[in-house]
Amino acid sequence: MKLAKKITFRGFTLIELMTAMAITGMLVLVIMQLTNQSIDLWRAVSEDVSTSSRARMALQAISRDLESFQMRGYDNKYQWLFAKGDDTMDNVPKGLTIPRSAQCVFFACAPDRNPSVSSSTALRKNYREARAHNRDTQGDVNAIGYRLMYRDQILNLPGADADSPGVYPLFSLYRQVVPPRATFEELLGKENLESAYSKFQENDEQNFLCENILELNVTFNIRYAANEADAKEGRVEYQTVSIPVISSNSKTNKIDVFGDRIRAGSDEYENARIDSAMVSISVLTEEGVAMVEQIRQGRRRAPKRIADFFAKYTRSYSRLVALPQPL
Repeated sequence: MKLAKKITFRGFTLIELMTAMAITGMLVLVIMQLTNQSIDLWRAVSEDVSTSSRARMALQAISRDLESFQMRGYDNKYQWLFAKGDDTMDNVPKGLTIPRSAQCVFFACAPDRNPSVSSSTALRKNYREARAHNRDTQGDVNAIGYRLMYRDQILNLPGADADSPGVYPLFSLYRQVVPPRATFEELLGKENLESAYSKFQENDEQNFLCENILELNVTFNIRYAANEADAKEGRVEYQTVSIPVISSNSKTNKIDVFGDRIRAGSDEYENARIDSAMVSISVLTEEGVAMVEQIRQGRRRAPKRIADFFAKYTRSYSRLVALPQPL
């Protein structure tokens, strides 16, 4: 009878265990690095998608309104558009002054306009009858106003209201559409549209459109007759000049469009028209929003150079819009 063969097992040596642990540690470290890179990439893509979505919303709204710009040109002195640097943005966190905040008001056929008969309950009930009999209607032209504000759009409170703890304000774009009836009765046919609109400007803060819009600027491409004497005789040679509402050195040019001329800053252009407009906006990233909130609450210092903050925490977008020509 043969004896069974004895089987023995040999354990791992200390060197083998340390080698295996080192290899495992390196693999874990590589996996963690890849995971962190993936998370950072996902966060960056998510922020880009978020900021581009807000930019698209804002630019589409402004472009759509400018593409339906309405004015009657050449034979009247009425004002049809004004754009200027808006100096009323207050209560912003210390050290975060906005360099380019433009306000723009003009006439257009807004696709989302209010019923033209009025907003009163009585007339809204009789809207169909009024439309059928062409009574109490004043066309379909609206005055539209754009501006930036730093507010809590949910509670409708200023950005740094000390009496309202817990307010979470944002830099936001506001768009007001004045109903056609009010536009017809109080704004159309005015030689000073800015003065007439001041009554409605008080309601701008109630017309929130899109948050995290940190800058708004418009550059108008103005086409004008090079020689007014030749223009009167029908021989017209046109030249084009591009004038931003707020230039790169923060110089402000107020743009006033009248039926018979355009005034841009200190210059006037007779027999002129706006061919197109370049709309530019800067959108604050989610990381930038969090930083602004920390600065507002005093938990972080304001940046020493605002340009550095803009470079890191904002994305810039622009769109060229062709404007219809005067009737």
